[in-house]
Amino acid sequence: MVIEIIRVAGIKAHRANSPLIIAILAVIFMLFSAVYAKADSTDTPQENMTDSDTSGQTITIYLENDGTFLKLNNRTDRHYTAGLKLVYTHQPDCDWLKGFERWNKLAPENEQVRTAVGYFLGQDIFTPDHVGHPELRKGSDRVFAGWLYGGVFVQRAKEDQMEHFGLNLGVIGPSALAKESQRDIHRLIGADKPHGWENQLNDEFAADFTYFKRQRADAITFKRTENFDSHIEYGFTAGSVHRNATLSVLFRGGVNLPNDFGPGRLEAPACATDKTRDDLIRLYLFSRLGGKLVEYDRFLTGLSEKPLVGVFQVGVGWRYKSFELIYSQTFLTREYDEQPGEDSYGSLTLSYRF
Repeated sequence: MVIEIIRVAGIKAHRANSPLIIAILAVIFMLFSAVYAKADSTDTPQENMTDSDTSGQTITIYLENDGTFLKLNNRTDRHYTAGLKLVYTHQPDCDWLKGFERWNKLAPENEQVRTAVGYFLGQDIFTPDHVGHPELRKGSDRVFAGWLYGGVFVQRAKEDQMEHFGLNLGVIGPSALAKESQRDIHRLIGADKPHGWENQLNDEFAADFTYFKRQRADAITFKRTENFDSHIEYGFTAGSVHRNATLSVLFRGGVNLPNDFGPGRLEAPACATDKTRDDLIRLYLFSRLGGKLVEYDRFLTGLSEKPLVGVFQVGVGWRYKSFELIYSQTFLTREYDEQPGEDSYGSLTLSYRF
């Protein structure tokens, strides 16, 4: 049913020649989720919450782009060129989630396991190089493609580790509205008009399952202090869009570090199992170094995929009360043999907890 809603909405928007349907769907999606969460949390009266607690609900916007909007130092506008993801999370008191806590426990009987559920809607855009000047393209390159998707994930965590299980369902092709989105954004910022979307991938159903685990790396790297911590993340994605395994280590240093599992990103959202809030200003720098072992990538159709891709991310995070703002840049080694050079993109994350 989810994929049918996304497909029909995408087709209608494609005919209407307007990608604004994405934003409308996102607002409806978030409002529905918030209403569901409020109804589900009636067993916890507001007056029983402490001053440092929230309702456990969070809305997050993940935005990634390789143009000047988010990457002033090196505009490229090619390959993985843009991504947008809206995420709503909460911590419902559901019997099935309690059972999820008991299944393959992370913790002994006397240690609390916290859980959360998230719902999301997103769009990714892929293009070849020289999107506005097809006469400059040489040799084999990425195809034009868009992916419009929605889904759900569940998370569980204890003091030193967390797990994430997510399901993405969506559509690749004209109904994903990537052509309309890129065209309108380029028109708005005065960039070159994209040429070549008539050759994009055809409509097809797309699904991915994602699992990853984050844990504190105190025993492997440096001990956690008030101003420094480190985390290891590893996992995999399996489906019709991506099949890969990932491994990375994150280092973070700053003032009043959050007691969490580090900043999230579009492909791997932040841990949402915590309800606490305080009045401290939290500011930190972070870097992430890792790799991705690739077995399949739908958006590298017709190209010679590199089996191993290196990833380096560097950024800054700020949190105050219910607001969090994170900016970073991510640098990738070449993803296919024909690739003319390495790619990178900027990321902006805005989160509000209530």
